[in-house]
Amino acid sequence: MVVHRIEFNNKEREMLESLVVGQTVKNVVLPTALAVGVGSAAYLSYKALNAAYDWGQDIVDDMKDLVDKEKLEPILGKKEYTDPETGQTYNNPFAGIPVIGSLFGSGINIGIATNPFKE
Repeated sequence: MVVHRIEFNNKEREMLESLVVGQTVKNVVLPTALAVGVGSAAYLSYKALNAAYDWGQDIVDDMKDLVDKEKLEPILGKKEYTDPETGQTYNNPFAGIPVIGSLFGSGINIGIATNPFKE
């Protein structure tokens, strides 16, 4: 049995590694960017056409209004959290996003409860 073996030196290995990284970026980043671009274009088109043709009630705005309802707070979070002692309010930038809004809101509540700088 004859075995042929090809070995690379350091220069060829570096060139091969850069090729692999380039292919990985191409295979991961491009589909993600395409999906984000298509989603953004669809959203902007919907908003523009809804404003131009007055289709009636806006579905996206209705979803934002759900955040204000107390029933969905465990899922979506609230827009604002208030410290009962100081009255200071904290905005939740992720309010309305399922699970993430709730987790961020929980973090705000934990921060309010454990603030070491309270008097």
